[in-house]
Amino acid sequence: MIRVNLLGSDRPTKKSKQKKASTPSAPGAVQAYLFLVLFAGGAIVLCAALYWYQSSKLQRLDADIASAQQRQKELQAIKVQVDALEAKRATFQRKVDLIERLKADQSGPVHLVDEISKSLPDFVWLTALEQTGENVKLTGQGNGLTSVADFISALQRSGWFPNVDLVSSAQNAQSANVINFVLQARFKDPEVAAREAAAAAAARAAAPPAPSPAAGRR
Repeated sequence: MIRVNLLGSDRPTKKSKQKKASTPSAPGAVQAYLFLVLFAGGAIVLCAALYWYQSSKLQRLDADIASAQQRQKELQAIKVQVDALEAKRATFQRKVDLIERLKADQSGPVHLVDEISKSLPDFVWLTALEQTGENVKLTGQGNGLTSVADFISALQRSGWFPNVDLVSSAQNAQSANVINFVLQARFKDPEVAAREAAAAAAARAAAPPAPSPAAGRR
């Protein structure tokens, strides 16, 4: 029996054998491909890690900003409350000052007359008394300038008359032994004067020192 292969695929030709024999294997190309894949994968992982780090940092910054804004709102609310309390305190202080001033105005004439009467020496008497605010004008007579000087010293020692000035003195026209005098005094509560002096001293201490002329010439 004769068999005939009409397809001819089972029988290799010389040309195909030569072609297969001339195609070499490339292990270096495979290694380069694997290295490229590993490098690309590492770059992707690194980029993902950097993205995660920057995203986390940005989230922390956003949280810090939100916390700071919340703290600012709380401080602003506290400031509003403090300003309101300061306004109330200033209002109460004005009322207290007004009450103290009214009390001083009510008791002022009593102290004025009392201190003058206690300071009057013998042989000195007053003929007129005029008060305008803190200024007091005393008109009187005495048996000599020595008695008038004693009266001025007594007024100053009382503490209620820090300034006493002799405006005029003249001999009485009807009696040669009598002196007519006019005094100008300043009537001030010693406690109020002490508070004002302390406040003035504190203001001077808090004020910045004035530059010296020598420093300006430099």
